[in-house]
Amino acid sequence: MKVDLLINIILRILIKTLDQNESKPMKKSFKIYLSLCLFFVAFTAVWFFYPSGAKKANAALAEYQIEKMTCGSCIGNIETALVGLGGVGSVDINLTSNRGRVTYDPTLLDSQSIAEAITAAGYPAKLRLELDSDAYLALQQEQAQLGQEYLARIGDRLLARSDFEVLVTQRSRGAVASGQNDQLWKTVWQDVLQRELMLSSAEDNKVVVQDGEVEARLDELRKGHQGLDDLLVKRYGSVNVFRARLHEDMIINRNIEDYVYAGTTDPVEQKNKLQQWYAELQNNTDVVIFDSRLKAVSQGGGGCGSGGGGCCSS
Repeated sequence: MKVDLLINIILRILIKTLDQNESKPMKKSFKIYLSLCLFFVAFTAVWFFYPSGAKKANAALAEYQIEKMTCGSCIGNIETALVGLGGVGSVDINLTSNRGRVTYDPTLLDSQSIAEAITAAGYPAKLRLELDSDAYLALQQEQAQLGQEYLARIGDRLLARSDFEVLVTQRSRGAVASGQNDQLWKTVWQDVLQRELMLSSAEDNKVVVQDGEVEARLDELRKGHQGLDDLLVKRYGSVNVFRARLHEDMIINRNIEDYVYAGTTDPVEQKNKLQQWYAELQNNTDVVIFDSRLKAVSQGGGGCGSGGGGCCSS
C-alpha cells in the first residue's frame, strides 16, 4: 500500500539522518529533537491513513428496516452495538420510519455483519438498500448539489428552502424567541412531512381536483366568513397562496376518500384504515434531509416511550 511505502521512507530518513550525524559534532538535544519531529510525522501519517471508522472516499452505505424500536434509548443501544465493529462510520436512525442508515468501510466490514449486530442488540434488522463506494459518492455529490436549494426530499418531492422559510415565518408571525426556533422548525417540519407524504400518495394515485372545484369551495368559505380575503392576506400573504394550499387539501381529502376509506362509512373503521395507511406511507417512502440543522431538530426529543410503545430497557 502507498501508506506503507510512505512510512518506510520516513523511517529510513530518520535512521539515515541519525547514522550520518553519529560522526559529526552534533548536540545531543538537537538529535533528540530531530528524532521526535520525524517520529511525529510518521505517527501523523499512520493516524491519517488508518482511521478507525469508514473513510469518506471509501465509504459504502447500507439502509435497514429495523423492528422493535420504541424510544431514543433504542437508538443509543443500536449505536453502542455498532461501536465495536471496526469500519463503521456514521449511524443515522429514524424512529418515525423505523429505518437506519450506516456508512462503513467495505474493506473492513460488510452490510450483513452490521445487520447481525443490530439484530443481536434486540432489534431485528433487514437490509433495504445498499450502495457501494462509487454509488454512495455519487449520491453524496447529488445531495450536496440539491442541498444548496432544497432542505429535503420526501419520496420524489423536493422541499425548497424558500418554501420552508415562508412556512416558518407564517407560523411564528415574527415573534419567536431564539430558544424556541428549533422547536418551531421541528413543528413545521412534522406538518410538512405529513402533508408531503399524503400528496405523494395522491400523485401516485393520479388524483385530480379541477380549478373550478377549488373556486367553488373558496366561494363557500367566503359566504360563511365575512372579510375572509383580508384574513387570508394577513395569515398567508395573499389569497393565491391560500388557494394553492386549499387545492392541495382537496387533493389529499379526495385521495383518502377514494383510496383509503374506499366506501367505508363506519368512523372507527375509517380511523383504523387511516392510521394503517399513514404508517405504511412512513415506512415505504424514502425521506432524505439535506440540511444539517433540520436533520438535528427532526431527530430531537426521542425520550423514553416517545415511539408510542413501551420503553426498551437500557
